[in-house]
Amino acid sequence: WHDANWVLAGHPYVACDMGGFTGATNAELLARWYQVGTFMPTMRVHSTIDTTPHFPFLFGKEAGEAMKAALNLRYRLIPYHYSLAHAQFAGLDMWIKPLVFEFPSDANVNNSVTQWFDGDILVAPVLSRKSRRDVYLPEGTWYPLAASPSTSGHGRIIGPAHLKGTVDLSVVPAFARSGTVLPLAPIVQSSEELPGGPLEVQIYAGADGDFTLVEDDGSTLDYQAGKIRKTVLKWNDQKKTLTWAATGSDAPTKQFKQIFASLITADGKSISSTVKLEATGSIKFDDDDVSIVFQ
Repeated sequence: WHDANWVLAGHPYVACDMGGFTGATNAELLARWYQVGTFMPTMRVHSTIDTTPHFPFLFGKEAGEAMKAALNLRYRLIPYHYSLAHAQFAGLDMWIKPLVFEFPSDANVNNSVTQWFDGDILVAPVLSRKSRRDVYLPEGTWYPLAASPSTSGHGRIIGPAHLKGTVDLSVVPAFARSGTVLPLAPIVQSSEELPGGPLEVQIYAGADGDFTLVEDDGSTLDYQAGKIRKTVLKWNDQKKTLTWAATGSDAPTKQFKQIFASLITADGKSISSTVKLEATGSIKFDDDDVSIVFQ
């Protein structure tokens, strides 16, 4: 993945021209292209005048559904990506990272160009024909990303581990480590529809973790003057408690007003009740206030 070289060279907003410009693509390739784009800083689809336009509904039901799932996931990731973009702007924190940045002593990732970190998400999209996957997970405890049916799986995986085999066209391999705190929006059809409902915060069990959610008015450059709201989300794994504290400016039409949490464990997913997103608050997982959904 040559875009990683651009990131390392200081040009972080990289992408691929999904669909390409030379010749005609096919349904399988275009679906996989959409899935790659979901986890890049910018996601954009291109077509040429002499080929079939690269709309999902023009490439058959199976591929069309896979592309739709990729687009839905992209919209769900907006709060997460928006916050990563702000951290990159304000503190030069790298958004997209090669695996060697996180695991410099692991020789297996020294030259890895088919996997990368999208923030805290390890992405290993299918890049070969016939839906063959070849995934390497470094040391640690990993869970299949539970943000979409296209990424969800079962249980947890203890790394280092190699995952091979074939997957359905709808599946894009993506993983989160223990302690990952992941904010997600509801599925919307446009960023203009945000917040669109309550904020979901997914927690991947097994370690403490945190994430800083950044929100602004969504349309102006006022964030450059500090007009943002920062909500620090912290997970205490021993106490099984998510806490948050928000500071900064309010933009009532764009900021989330409700929140619920999902705890991802080896046994499944526990979902809390939805509560008001006050300036401070907490959600504790116990038998009284969560429903258990096994995947």
